[in-house]
Amino acid sequence: MKKTSGNGMKILVLTVCILLIVALVTAGNSTVNGFFTGLVFSPLQKAAAGFTGAASDAVKSPENAEELETENSKLREENRKLNSMLVEYYDLKKENEELYKFYNIKKENDDFVLVPSTVISRDPNENFYGFVLDKGSKDGISQNDPVMTENGLVGFVSEVNLKSCKVTAMISPDAKVGAIDKKTENQGIVTGTPEYSDKNIAVMKNISSQHTMEKGDIVVTSGYGGLYPKNIRIGMVYSLDYDYTGMPVVLIEPYEDVRSITSAVVITDFGGKGEIEEYSRPA
Repeated sequence: MKKTSGNGMKILVLTVCILLIVALVTAGNSTVNGFFTGLVFSPLQKAAAGFTGAASDAVKSPENAEELETENSKLREENRKLNSMLVEYYDLKKENEELYKFYNIKKENDDFVLVPSTVISRDPNENFYGFVLDKGSKDGISQNDPVMTENGLVGFVSEVNLKSCKVTAMISPDAKVGAIDKKTENQGIVTGTPEYSDKNIAVMKNISSQHTMEKGDIVVTSGYGGLYPKNIRIGMVYSLDYDYTGMPVVLIEPYEDVRSITSAVVITDFGGKGEIEEYSRPA
């Protein structure tokens, strides 16, 4: 009996609460509506109104739009100038790096007149790794000028245009460089051959059958013929061999790999240029 009476009381209270809420809502009670509106909708309305007002002010003010466009134009122009300065900086940086690489060449050879250059193209049909430099006759470059890097001789100028020149690599059969072994003083002619050029190997020919050259010897230019200065490093003795006639030849590994260089220096003048010294093939 007590349990049934308790449940009945709860049902009665719940029913009264429901009827009260329905009556208030139906009557449009301002207090209830105001409570829900203040709790949920007012903050959203204020935020939306603030955003809309700010956007409206910006749209309604032509002066602000003009100022923004002017400011953007200035920023774009400044950005363009900065990009241009950055390009110039990289160009100067590269040029300084190239000059620094060749500083020691000039320091060791006061009589050299040097023109630092950049490799701008290679002929895919060139079998002996010739290349084109971005300097030409307007820079004082002439046909047959020697070309080297900080590591050693790489070839000679074979063609000249106003703003560029073609270089024939030292590993080409068209190259013929008077050379001497620094240790033994054995002399010969360094050139290239189809057999070894793909390996970046040159061949020293016209050497004495009694030569005493050994693997590891340093080979430099002799200066004979007046086309190349004396004592430019060419390469190191790689191995000793014989040609098809049975004459001795020496394989030379150049100190510079002409197949992959990106810059070089052209020697447009030097002491003894054009002075031909007599050279006879050794017995």
